[in-house]
Amino acid sequence: MKKLMLGVLLFVGVLSFTGCSVGAGNSTDTSSDTGIKVAKNQDAGEGEFTLIPTTISVDDNEIEFMAENVNEDKVTFVYVANEKVFEQKIKNTESYKINIKGLKDAHRTDYKPKVQFVQFQEVDSDKDMTMFKQERYRVEK
Repeated sequence: MKKLMLGVLLFVGVLSFTGCSVGAGNSTDTSSDTGIKVAKNQDAGEGEFTLIPTTISVDDNEIEFMAENVNEDKVTFVYVANEKVFEQKIKNTESYKINIKGLKDAHRTDYKPKVQFVQFQEVDSDKDMTMFKQERYRVEK
């Protein structure tokens, strides 16, 4: 009798725990999935940026990029190796070149440096970021 009662309690416990996890999984909406994606990729907002090419040499002093589906009415700020190198309105599907000569960490070969693209709600504000994207490039000797 004790074994039967223990079996029933174990069965009810397993059912209640698996039922709760299924219910919790179904109750999340797509906005929380987007939040997880943003946290993982560290991207926010609309738009795509492509580096042309994704590999440069230690002697290259320019990086080229192209944007797609970004807000052309807002100023785009571009940072390379955590230094601002570009600040202007850009047009979609046009390529832009940025000068990286003299930037301390732009030519490091021990990791892939980042290029960060940022737009704000208002130009004079560093608050209310509406878009943040980043791409990495490789430096070869």
